[in-house]
Amino acid sequence: MLGAETARKRIRNIEVRDGRVLVESSGTGISLGYIVFWSRENSRWHDLDDRNRAHELGHTKQSRLFGPLYLPVIGLPSISRGIYAVAHREITGRQWTGYYDGYPENWADRLGGVVRNEERV
Repeated sequence: MLGAETARKRIRNIEVRDGRVLVESSGTGISLGYIVFWSRENSRWHDLDDRNRAHELGHTKQSRLFGPLYLPVIGLPSISRGIYAVAHREITGRQWTGYYDGYPENWADRLGGVVRNEERV
């Protein structure tokens, strides 16, 4: 993934923190073991901001808890929510605002110290 993001010239910054490689890119947010991609730039499917970094770091805590079970227990449900978000946008023409409301995204938010509730009206 790092190679693909580099080839597409989407890498903004790379730093190492707490044993993790944090890659700031444009429009990508995913935690893959020790490598964390995060973005503060919106995509057509997600509104992203600085909280995305803390959210993805929350996923790294989940990864440490689950070890090799991270992908089936956290990764697959997270990818499923992402696929739903893309499908929702393509079918309805609107972003799905419930992405962070359910498992495992709401848990990653809590682990990362992300607060989103005050935005809801």
